[in-house]
Amino acid sequence: MFPLCSCLTLTAAFLVGRQDNVLRSHKYSPLTFLPLTLFEQFQRAANLYFLLMVVMQCVPAISSIPWYITIFPLLIVLSVRGIKDLTTDMVRPPLTQVSLSRSGVVFITAQWKDVFVGDVLRIHKDQVIPADLLLLCSSEPHSLCYVETADIDGETNLKYRQALTATHTELTSRVVLSEEPNNRLYNFRGQLHWQGECHLLNNEHILLRGTVLRNTEFAYGLAIYTGTDSKILRNCGKLRVKTTRTEKIFNRVIIISVLLVALLLAVGSGVFSSQVMSQGGFLSALVVDGNPAYTGFLIFWSYIILFSPAMPIALYISFEVIHTVHSLFIGWDIEMYWQQADKPAQARNTSLNEELGQVGYLLSDKTGTLTQNRLLFRQCCIAGEIYGNNKNPPMDLSWNPFSCGGLFMSAPTLVDKLRKQQCPLSRHFLTALSLCHTVMAEWKKGELAPVYQAASPDEEALVGAARELGWVFLSRTRDFIVVSELGVTRQYQLLALLDFTSKRRRMSVLVREPEGGLKLYCKGADIVILERLQKDSPYQERTEKALEHFAQACLRTLCIAVRSVPEALWEQWGKILAQSAAMVTSERDALLEKLYDQMERELQLLGVTAIEDRLQEGVPETISLLQRAGLKVWVLTGDKKETAVNIGYSCKLLEPDTRLLEWQELRLATTKVCKQTSGFQPVMLCQKTDGLKDLKTNFLIHFLIMPKPEWGATFMSLAEQCQSVLCCRVTPGQKADIVTLVRKYTSSVTMCIGDGANDVNMIKSK
Repeated sequence: MFPLCSCLTLTAAFLVGRQDNVLRSHKYSPLTFLPLTLFEQFQRAANLYFLLMVVMQCVPAISSIPWYITIFPLLIVLSVRGIKDLTTDMVRPPLTQVSLSRSGVVFITAQWKDVFVGDVLRIHKDQVIPADLLLLCSSEPHSLCYVETADIDGETNLKYRQALTATHTELTSRVVLSEEPNNRLYNFRGQLHWQGECHLLNNEHILLRGTVLRNTEFAYGLAIYTGTDSKILRNCGKLRVKTTRTEKIFNRVIIISVLLVALLLAVGSGVFSSQVMSQGGFLSALVVDGNPAYTGFLIFWSYIILFSPAMPIALYISFEVIHTVHSLFIGWDIEMYWQQADKPAQARNTSLNEELGQVGYLLSDKTGTLTQNRLLFRQCCIAGEIYGNNKNPPMDLSWNPFSCGGLFMSAPTLVDKLRKQQCPLSRHFLTALSLCHTVMAEWKKGELAPVYQAASPDEEALVGAARELGWVFLSRTRDFIVVSELGVTRQYQLLALLDFTSKRRRMSVLVREPEGGLKLYCKGADIVILERLQKDSPYQERTEKALEHFAQACLRTLCIAVRSVPEALWEQWGKILAQSAAMVTSERDALLEKLYDQMERELQLLGVTAIEDRLQEGVPETISLLQRAGLKVWVLTGDKKETAVNIGYSCKLLEPDTRLLEWQELRLATTKVCKQTSGFQPVMLCQKTDGLKDLKTNFLIHFLIMPKPEWGATFMSLAEQCQSVLCCRVTPGQKADIVTLVRKYTSSVTMCIGDGANDVNMIKSK
């Protein structure tokens, strides 16, 4: 572990400019308040109409009433709305302080806005990361640190980041090169040059702005993106003024009323001037300059001014009062009070309340919004046999000193086989669960078992289940993983970690056993693992039936497999793997993908895990009520398709007899919307894209983004026939594009729900 040092000197050379770290979350400033609020308020037709009336009243030839009769009500309306908007905008979070070093000699306490690119920051436990940082070192062994990303992706589980060995052991002058600022939250490419060596940087070395440092006493980081260049702010769209449907209707009523009055007055003035005033008599004295037509023109504008008080400008004040009182009622509503956190509902915007009763499309995030993001290990299938039945009595795990009572399934038969060593495949199955992960173990004082910090709740559930069954993950370093197997401590050498990605949909670890043998343990989606099995793999048919059984129970599944790797293959494969680390990033990624695919072949199927993701309380009932009320519910999530569909079934968004209209069918259906699709409840699968790597997934995303009206209109024509739509693997920007698409091609009011910073762009869409 790197010792604390008060003198840190690093040189940063960046491909980006020097950007301040000021977060301008407010809409108004002392200079912009007046022009902005006037611009917003004069989008109301009545306000603009009365402004024109005031201007015309300044013309003596047509002024029929004093100017102050009109300007006083207008000023009152503008002042009431302006004060209310200013009060709402002034509710800002307090400024946060952080320790930074700019001179490289001493750390000073400064505010977030004082952080610049190249500054070295010292972050303490439970502090929010103020900018996108390159992790240099931390108080944990091997410079590991744990961050909570709830404000970015809605997930409350901890994720770990690790510094390079070059910065962990020694901090001296270095040169850091980074890519241009972008909105890719889960990707980063950069280089660190030191002593003639080039070290590649990726997302595992980056602490994103908005994450919280947890379970780590301190961490040092180098600011690489600040302010609006940070990745999370790059995903936040521009602040737009939202107008309610009632206000839009009122604007149209005002315009139609004014035009109708103007038409009638024009006809009346024309008839009066031509038929009456031109006939002579005492009315001829009213003719100006002997021109009846000019006199009629002046009379027309005089009566326009005279009728101006008939326009209901006071109704705007009534709207503002109703909105304010309604917001108070929302906070006082006992039915919306959350007793667990002692928090009432809070209306942060007092101008859109009546829209809640007019919503036609409800677009919701999934993780942390519909679900608790708390996974439970319910069942498993090993060697074709299913274990775990809630009908069985709870198991006695007193023989396991590491048991914490966190096993939510009952499988006494499996425990007997494990303890009596009757099933080698079951031992390999649990060994895979205890090794194939990125979980970190933390030992706390007074605890008999380690506390796991996982990058995903799936891994935490799997490693926790293995611990309860006797395979306890104890610790890990860069090169070794220590596991207690039924009380026997074994140390595995970690040779390679094949990361999980949304494209690979699997993860593997290559380890050397204490006996010297090489094993590759792999876990992933069933469709990926099953196609990589060795020919005539035993138990495959029975395992596939178990997968169908778990899917009907709305459980999330992962297949577990193993491969014995010959020493010669590892030596050859390992050399190529080491060489790829020094290659150009784009070539490196392609080569790694090929290498991983070569190693993850000829697998032996061990079994399947089945995990339940609990929903938030009352979610199925709420969605059912919303659908019965006529609302169309869309769920937008970054999760993979299988997870999203399973949650769709669990929360009653999808019925058991629902037909899932997937991509190929959707592609055909969008070319011609036919009547055959009515009556179905399809699921639109919207996959994440990176460039033009996957034509199948890009087609849907591009017609959501690219300006081709016929595609968007056809898609929405099909989607309007669906009671619910499910979009998976979408980025924050794509969420906003979907919302924009719905708004563009439907006249319904849309409502967006999310709990993380990745949902801000969607919520702010207009």
